[in-house]
Amino acid sequence: MIHFARVINGRVTEVWNDGGLNITPADVHVAELATQFVQCPAWVQSGATKTGDTWQNPAPIEKVEEE
Repeated sequence: MIHFARVINGRVTEVWNDGGLNITPADVHVAELATQFVQCPAWVQSGATKTGDTWQNPAPIEKVEEE
């Protein structure tokens, strides 16, 4: 399965995969939107950052005890 991330200003706003169908974002999105997607590792999450070839997921959200 191929994974893609929609990256805007270095931040991942959306992750998408081809569902094993060997399709690209250009096959299912309008051209202007498809150009914002780049191939990424399967572990990349929304909110991650991309600097050069380096991907970094956001820190996990920790549960806060309710008062």
